[in-house]
Amino acid sequence: MRTPAHDPDKSAARMAGMFNGIAPHYDFLNHLLSFGFDYLWRRRLVGEVAKQQPRHILDAATGTGDLALLLHRRTGADVTGIDIADGMLRIAKRKARRHAALRFIQAQAESLPFPDATFDAATVAFGVRNFERLPQALAELLRVLKPGGTLAILELSTPLRFPLKQLYHLYAFRLIPLAGRLISAHRAAYGYLPRSIHAFPQREKFLLELERAGFTLLRCRSFTGGVCCLYTARKK
Repeated sequence: MRTPAHDPDKSAARMAGMFNGIAPHYDFLNHLLSFGFDYLWRRRLVGEVAKQQPRHILDAATGTGDLALLLHRRTGADVTGIDIADGMLRIAKRKARRHAALRFIQAQAESLPFPDATFDAATVAFGVRNFERLPQALAELLRVLKPGGTLAILELSTPLRFPLKQLYHLYAFRLIPLAGRLISAHRAAYGYLPRSIHAFPQREKFLLELERAGFTLLRCRSFTGGVCCLYTARKK
């Protein structure tokens, strides 16, 4: 099955505008379109991060803050979430209003407003493929991690085996844009989603990106037939 060949536009202005536009429906559509598996995938990431007993965590591309909240509840750590979309951050702040250990800041991953070696762990859930300049964003995540700190990234991926690969393409490029358009009335955002997944360097290719950025102890685990991958790495 053919898929769009061009890379999607990931300029900061476009990303912020697009995610602000879908913010009111973002959580509902995430859970609906993943059939609820996104809950399980986030818990897998949190379980990995919790092993290191972090005290300070950065959640980049935090969106509406679901992962940041889960990280705090599971680990007790102070969690800082950053995102470029102020509409998403407003929802995150409402969710976290009773949690003093959570804070949310509007910022880009490519230019993090934190000193070197600030965090014990850094996480990204379903947002790394949206970074405008991936190598620069990974370099920044490495910079703000303490030595020995953990990076954990969840990202959607394309299944490799027949027939799930073919069914996934039908679902991603036909049904997801349709559902997104009907529920959120934002056609561009849910057309962008499958294109961004297709264009992203997956599995071994992304591990190579992490290695080039300076990370070590690289690992990739696939979930749900290869629909989602958890990437973990450490700072030397």
